[in-house]
Amino acid sequence: MKAIFKKTALCGIIVLTAFSCEKEEEILPPNQAKGRIIETFRMCYGYWVMIEVENPKGIGEAALPRNEEPWKNYKNAIGVPYFDRIPELNTKAPDSIGTWLHFEYRELTNEEHHSNIFVDTSFHGICFTNIISPNATRYIITKIIDYH
Repeated sequence: MKAIFKKTALCGIIVLTAFSCEKEEEILPPNQAKGRIIETFRMCYGYWVMIEVENPKGIGEAALPRNEEPWKNYKNAIGVPYFDRIPELNTKAPDSIGTWLHFEYRELTNEEHHSNIFVDTSFHGICFTNIISPNATRYIITKIIDYH
């Protein structure tokens, strides 16, 4: 009876240990990331989407999207242009809030950095100087591997 109890207890400890450990972060190939679109911006805020990157950590920066609850902030946010602004992307993936993405990305070229790729050129209203876009490290998505 004691032997059965000991074996059951040992198995229980092993199972609990296996499920209580933190999962290791999946190692993605260079310049690949996974994340969810958390905000979209237009008009005075620019013309881009904000993605909270789940993996890899550290490519973005802390952000507080304007439509979220005040307690909900993000630690690894990046900004990318709306997908239709990236001609080589050629995707049917939606660039709307809540879309989960697995994608390849790259840094902006000097030309892109100084272009209107993140600016809402369809908006001709007056923007007050106190209206600014939130901070987010900016990238270009080069390929969407998966989405849902």
